[in-house]
Amino acid sequence: MGLSSSQARLLTLTSRMHDIEYKAAKLEAQKLQMANESRKAYDDYLVALDATKIQMKIINTDGSLNYVDATSSTVRHVTESELHNLQNNGVLPGGTKEYTYEIYKDDTTWLTNLINEGLVIIQKRDNSGNYYDISVATDTGLQEVSDEKDLRKAEAKYEADMKKIDMKDRRYDTQLAALDNERNAIKSEMETLKTVAKDNVERTFKLFS
Repeated sequence: MGLSSSQARLLTLTSRMHDIEYKAAKLEAQKLQMANESRKAYDDYLVALDATKIQMKIINTDGSLNYVDATSSTVRHVTESELHNLQNNGVLPGGTKEYTYEIYKDDTTWLTNLINEGLVIIQKRDNSGNYYDISVATDTGLQEVSDEKDLRKAEAKYEADMKKIDMKDRRYDTQLAALDNERNAIKSEMETLKTVAKDNVERTFKLFS
């Protein structure tokens, strides 16, 4: 191979090497992003582990006792901006307006969160017909338990998310390995071309010396 053709080939290989390094850097960045996705999936799973629901003790017609999830079709609610103020300041907003927020009867987590944050108060009526506030801590008719239904959903989602992440990780590793092999091959050829070019220059000097 002549000197000019060697130099042309070397330029081509140099350009290809830069392209490979760019692709490798991009893949490494994607792997880093994937680590963030994995962390988020785990954090979401931890939230589900901590999720609870409030249950109420019910006396059945046969005299037996069991607990049912505390739910409601409507609860007194405030506007979005008032709710933010309420959460930030820890106090109920003034005024006479009332708002309702429809919730599904199986949406126990939403209601439990409102109760735990003091946005909804559970009351009980005494023998005189007067209402008084109760809570899980003060009333044996209430209990707070883990939300097994949501936990199972969270486990299934976590496993599915991690499976997708693992598949992407394997694909990225395969692509990185292929790029590394090509980079090594190009590096070896570039070293050979540099040696050939050096030998050609030395022979040329010898001819004219």
